Amino acid sequence: MASEDATRTPRRSYGAIIRDSSSFMTSLIFHLAAVVILALLTFDPTPDDGVREIVLEESVDLPLQRQLEDELQEITDLATEMSVASLPQELAGMSGTAPASLSAPEMVTELLDGDSVPDVSFVDIQVLTQSNETLMKELPVGAQGASNAVVKDYSEAMDRIAQELVWMLDKGEVVVLWVFDQSESMKDDQAKIRERIGRVYDELGIVGSSEDEALTTAVASYGANFQMHTQAPTSDRKEIDAAIASIPVDASGKEMTLPAVMEVIERHKRYAQKAKRKMAVILVSDESGDPEGNKQLLEKTIETAKIAECSVYTMGREAMFGYPYSHVRWQNPNTGEVHWLPINRGPETGLIEQLQTDGFGKRYDSLTSGYGPYEQVRLAKETGGIFFMLPGEETNLVGLKDFKYDVTAMEPYRPDLRQRDDLMREALKDPLQTVMSKVIYDLNPYNKEVADIVQIRHRYSTKFPELVEQVKVELSQLKPYVQYLDRAIVEVEKAKPLRDGSPSYRQQANYDLLYAQLLTYRARAYEYGAAATAFIQQAPQQPKLPSTKHEFRAWQRGTTKRLLAEDLTGDDVAQASELLKEIMNEYTGTPWAERAKWELNRGFGCRFSAWIFDGSKFPNSKNAPKIPVPKL
Repeated sequence: MASEDATRTPRRSYGAIIRDSSSFMTSLIFHLAAVVILALLTFDPTPDDGVREIVLEESVDLPLQRQLEDELQEITDLATEMSVASLPQELAGMSGTAPASLSAPEMVTELLDGDSVPDVSFVDIQVLTQSNETLMKELPVGAQGASNAVVKDYSEAMDRIAQELVWMLDKGEVVVLWVFDQSESMKDDQAKIRERIGRVYDELGIVGSSEDEALTTAVASYGANFQMHTQAPTSDRKEIDAAIASIPVDASGKEMTLPAVMEVIERHKRYAQKAKRKMAVILVSDESGDPEGNKQLLEKTIETAKIAECSVYTMGREAMFGYPYSHVRWQNPNTGEVHWLPINRGPETGLIEQLQTDGFGKRYDSLTSGYGPYEQVRLAKETGGIFFMLPGEETNLVGLKDFKYDVTAMEPYRPDLRQRDDLMREALKDPLQTVMSKVIYDLNPYNKEVADIVQIRHRYSTKFPELVEQVKVELSQLKPYVQYLDRAIVEVEKAKPLRDGSPSYRQQANYDLLYAQLLTYRARAYEYGAAATAFIQQAPQQPKLPSTKHEFRAWQRGTTKRLLAEDLTGDDVAQASELLKEIMNEYTGTPWAERAKWELNRGFGCRFSAWIFDGSKFPNSKNAPKIPVPKL
């Protein structure tokens, strides 16, 4: 009868779950208040004549309405809609607006071909780096679990899961609810778990179908929707294996993680209560999940799990450093065109703490943070579970920097795992964090209000007249960008005493990196102006093609160590170089040091080179049928 009750439990839709969230309106009101407060913050404007002249004098004054260009290997472009408080021109940041909000900017993801994809927003993520503690002891209801357990592979994670189940079975019968992400990237992971789940049952002494069914298992999966793969919890190993094998691939690109966790708990809590079973959810995903759902439903999901006395364990991946995305390289098999597809993998903090720009536009690096996603880790910690951080093993991630950070070195820089609203209240009272947050949001390339200013074109026409006009447009946007950097640097320098007096090592590291990056990006902006001007003074020589199958498709911007405007940039380059080296030394073994090293190795100069496409492997690329760009 218990199994029948479980199957008859009314199903709640994702929409109903969101509507029932008691904390949503409170959170909304608080975030709107935060926007209003921070909108009053601004930097003292610097007169225009204080800006060093950019080399090209023939730059045109065009409105900021040009369409964003195809960036970085025809990637999937991202545009963001963020709450912006309009201020008077004399008080505004750039272009008359000051995007000043400590809440995560809202993003709308669009493909270059115009096809829309699901709305996403900045993910809020944090993780504590603690020793790999175990819960092999009796914990009172509501006790906190291990926030971060680094494991070398699925075998180690499954061994730990087996230990947890042994402890739970020692106290009574158990129902385990497996919840799998339906994304294409998880198929290999599901196969690995199918191979190893038998070991868990072997260790527990369960062969075939257990007569007493001390341990029963249910299998569910999710993408844009939720799906159960077992009619009722079962101890039949063949049925469990078949259920995992039947998990489909969802092509929507959405991962409704938290609604799925709540759904599976709601469906089985009556079964667990009637049978007096302990309940555990094991979430398996390589992404942090739908950002908007995460933001609205995290605390509701924790509350749901606690009421059901359910621990949540997650087998997940490392978050990106201070940034929501990593990108998967996908090549169209017919045309050879390469796209960089975003997946939600970070950042590791509850509030955004790092610049989202690389100085020329949106970040596309995959620098890992040493921590897992905030929602997943906080959920595990608050419900008495464990977040198992699996190794990368992802060769298709663009620019992956999967460093093995020093655990001891990282200890002082642990993110705060408290509720996001609590973090925001403290941030609003902290003048140092306020200054840094304003700069981060003002220079947010995902904000359409300033995207044309903070994002410099990557590729340019092979036709010289068009190339000249494209460069002129970019240089016309360069002046307000540099003006803003000038003001931001002044205000950040003023905050140096606040940095020195801060009790937070993490905040000090964030300040040091931010300051060094601002100086670096100002130098690169001037070097871009010099390089672009020199490049269009006469038509560049057309490159020689290796064969008739190669195509010259564009000129593209890059970085170099050679400086063309050293009289303007020399001081910034020298100071930024010194600061970046200091960061590398002071924060050795952390992502701050790796980011500083990356910035230094890029060089401060700018150059243009030919982009030549090798069409030998795609002879029919021009007439090949169009293949939709996948959504991950």
